[in-house]
Amino acid sequence: MVVIIVNTGHYEFIGLGETHGQATEGLLKRWDEHCERNPDAESGYMQELIEEGSAQVVEMEPGSAVIYGLDG
Repeated sequence: MVVIIVNTGHYEFIGLGETHGQATEGLLKRWDEHCERNPDAESGYMQELIEEGSAQVVEMEPGSAVIYGLDG
């Protein structure tokens, strides 16, 4: 499993998927939902954060764990 964590400065968004692409897709979908409910949110902001390397990406196997903020 791939976990992608992005801190927007206000919230932490977490994407989960079997692949990096699937986790990113889930993260962007959730960001779009956030933007629909929060008109002040910038629709392209999440993509910018991912592209500039602000996303913490962790590959995990069942039964594993991470200490958020220290791993990755």
